[in-house]
Amino acid sequence: MKHDFKSIPDRSSFGSAKWEIAKNASTEFVPLSVADMEFPTAKPIVEDIKKLADEAILGYTNPTQEYYDAVISWMKRRHDFDVKKEWLIQTPGIINALSLLIETVTAPGDGVIVMSPVYYPFDMTIIATGRRSISCPLIDNGGRYEIDYALLEEKTKEHKNTALLFCNPHNPVGRVWTEDELRKTAEICCKNNVFIIDDEIHNDLIMPGYNHTVMANISEEAKECIAVCTAPSKTFNLAGVQCSNIIIPNDEIRAKAAVRNKMNMQMHLNVFAYTICTAAYNKCEDWLDELIGVIAENARCVEAFMAENFPEIKVYPLEGTYLQWLDMRALGMTHVELREMLENANIYLDNGEMFGALGRGFQRINLACAKSTVEKMLERFKKAVEEVKSKEKTYHKHLEIGDIFDEINENKTTLVVFARAPECSLTKKMLESINDKYADFASAGIDVKFIVPSAEANRDYPFEIVADPEAELYKKYNVFEADSAVYAVAGDKMFEEAVGSDSDKIAESGVFAPADENAFRPLQLFAFVGVDKNKKIVYSYYSKTIGDFPDLSEIIDTLKS
Repeated sequence: MKHDFKSIPDRSSFGSAKWEIAKNASTEFVPLSVADMEFPTAKPIVEDIKKLADEAILGYTNPTQEYYDAVISWMKRRHDFDVKKEWLIQTPGIINALSLLIETVTAPGDGVIVMSPVYYPFDMTIIATGRRSISCPLIDNGGRYEIDYALLEEKTKEHKNTALLFCNPHNPVGRVWTEDELRKTAEICCKNNVFIIDDEIHNDLIMPGYNHTVMANISEEAKECIAVCTAPSKTFNLAGVQCSNIIIPNDEIRAKAAVRNKMNMQMHLNVFAYTICTAAYNKCEDWLDELIGVIAENARCVEAFMAENFPEIKVYPLEGTYLQWLDMRALGMTHVELREMLENANIYLDNGEMFGALGRGFQRINLACAKSTVEKMLERFKKAVEEVKSKEKTYHKHLEIGDIFDEINENKTTLVVFARAPECSLTKKMLESINDKYADFASAGIDVKFIVPSAEANRDYPFEIVADPEAELYKKYNVFEADSAVYAVAGDKMFEEAVGSDSDKIAESGVFAPADENAFRPLQLFAFVGVDKNKKIVYSYYSKTIGDFPDLSEIIDTLKS
């Protein structure tokens, strides 16, 4: 092995974002979460950084011809994509580029399609720019994800859906889309005037046996309705340098994006970015080739371990990226219990729920680390699962129609509402809504029990309010918190009506940084369960967002019948 892929760097004193969010991170308990690598930087890059620091004046710096030549040559050598210099726009990162392009090719209130489960900043960026996130979920076909073309066709035909945020290779599921899959996707989008924002940040990390195709290479038509977002950051672990190369062949779109980039006060990258990108592409190709072999071996290690010890865990084939996707739902734990088990064992992965509700019960493992690190993590994983299995299983159940609900003592038809904390304005709104309709509930012979995750319960209502200070009932019946602040409101009509496309209102809403970080269960969702006189559930509604409320009149009609 020519390069060092066996060392375990200690990043504890360098402000590593990944290490700082893992409470016991160390060279023994290396976090395998956030997508950056646990390898020393390639030496040619370090040498060129030193040379630049010694010789250059560190002022405002424009892209050099050497930088352009390096990017163009790399895209031709590695991806057979002929890129013209004038097609390139620079941004500090891919997320910056996604935001820039969304604002360029869509209008406030437009829908932007995403193929979930997907990298969580997709939804965050869409919401932050005042657009609507439109989910077109991937199909899990026997352990291999596929694109739902019929649904994509349906979504693109809606005239207010004007862009697709695409991911190739796909993060987190690890698919490298085939040429045929890309052609079908491009044809559907181009036909329906939906612009493709193509995130290819992992496009260099293709595992042996798979081939990557740049979607813009599919056809001349595709080239005109796409922006290809690339960077050396994931390939060579340069995320902190912040240099992304955005390729936009369409002259009109590129001109608009360039103007908007300047309007966002993005004039230059940092002085080191161009030199580092150039060094990576011109001098570190052999480093990348060796890295891919290391990642492929780590993936085989995980696959073999799970097949031998936990065959019920589904390990998805790693086609691209260094991020392996595992379905752990068969272990019988909720995603919350799974997360707690891993953290208690000093195992720091990316919890699947961060990629949306379709990721609950999944985990994403970062394999860009020494093989010994993976092996140690797997040993701790085995011990942790065996310990959980040796204990009496905690009861939990998603309440479904037909189940028996034993929490009700009276032989009355009852609506049970699992709410947020009493001081929450949404809880107050629901209390008042039920209070206003309580006469209708009573005349229909329906009792109401309102549960709050709090030690205190307001008693000034004609129906019972139950305090559940430890949220035990919420845990028992899988009334989860939202998976993130973004998913608490993504697709929420109340939120959209309240803030619309006003970025100031979005910022003030506290979605991305709640004002009270110590609030009890700040992302708690609602649930509504109707129980008949025999304690049988006849109605069940788990809210998908914090403002996702069912119609109370419809509930009354259902329970009355």
